[in-house]
Amino acid sequence: MTDRQYPYNLPIWRTSHRTVSPDGKLIAQINPAREVAMSAPTFGILCVSNGLHVERCNPSFVWSDDSRYLAVPQFYMRLGLIKRQRLIVIDFQRPFVHISKSSEYFYQPESFAGGELIVSINPAHGKRQVTFRIPDDLNERFTRAWWMGWPEIPGVTPHVVMPNREI
Repeated sequence: MTDRQYPYNLPIWRTSHRTVSPDGKLIAQINPAREVAMSAPTFGILCVSNGLHVERCNPSFVWSDDSRYLAVPQFYMRLGLIKRQRLIVIDFQRPFVHISKSSEYFYQPESFAGGELIVSINPAHGKRQVTFRIPDDLNERFTRAWWMGWPEIPGVTPHVVMPNREI
């Protein structure tokens, strides 16, 4: 079997992804991930070991170096069709889920260290990068997803469903 060719070897085309937080306390994974459309990047349900589940996420997520945040791209729907992505930043300390006000065709988180989240925009086509300062940018460039349920009861795993709407 040969390695996948560019651009299908980029993280946004993964069929699964699992990673442990740097402090070893939480595990985040998407398995399986399926194509949004033919030859398009993939999506699945992000499952975090604390019970949080988020639908339509891309398996190119990254933990912050302090294990407080997880950044993950999420596809959203408009008129029943998957259109673009927003970037979700999950704060495990507070606990809140933040969704970027801006959208792109594809986000690909690259690194998350020292409060700087570096994200590639449309990595297969004229890739450019943007830097988010977390937590400073959460109030200006993100919206708190108040409708996202948070697992609060030990031993109960809720299933979180994102509504089909734009913010």
